[in-house]
Amino acid sequence: MKMRNALSLLIGFSMLALTAASIGATGAGYPETASTDVLEVRQYHLTLDKAEKTGTAMQSINQLVASNPSLSAAMDSNTSTGKRPITEQAQDIDAKYPQVAAIIHANGLGTREFIVVTGAIINDEGFVGMKKQGLISAYPPNSITPENAVLVEQNWDKFQAIMAKMMPPSSR
Repeated sequence: MKMRNALSLLIGFSMLALTAASIGATGAGYPETASTDVLEVRQYHLTLDKAEKTGTAMQSINQLVASNPSLSAAMDSNTSTGKRPITEQAQDIDAKYPQVAAIIHANGLGTREFIVVTGAIINDEGFVGMKKQGLISAYPPNSITPENAVLVEQNWDKFQAIMAKMMPPSSR
């Protein structure tokens, strides 16, 4: 449970973006900044290199949190981070969790970029997965860029491996 809360701290926004995308409502019911953030995530130009760096960073973060009870407890107590705009989430991680920020930066990403890329991976992999499973026949407008759709479709196995790396060890 604690690992799931820690993961949601780091990718709470990403889940918000995926949820909003799944119901086809661009930020419906969310603050205007959330709508802007959802659009940013959906329009982010994803690369396989950035996705792999993000997956590796998330895997290391999950391992750190799993092995550090005090960090896990601190992250569990701060459940509001994922409900705020991306910029504030990044500032919160940088200020309150320097060990987590260090992992992100060691993987060649800025904290804010890490959050955006995480959201893009989850969003884009989710839409491609729904299409592959026949749940949708075409991508809804403004849900995924055509370039990202092609990237994920052509590298499906690699994106599945990235998603597996991003999952907390207890949920694998």
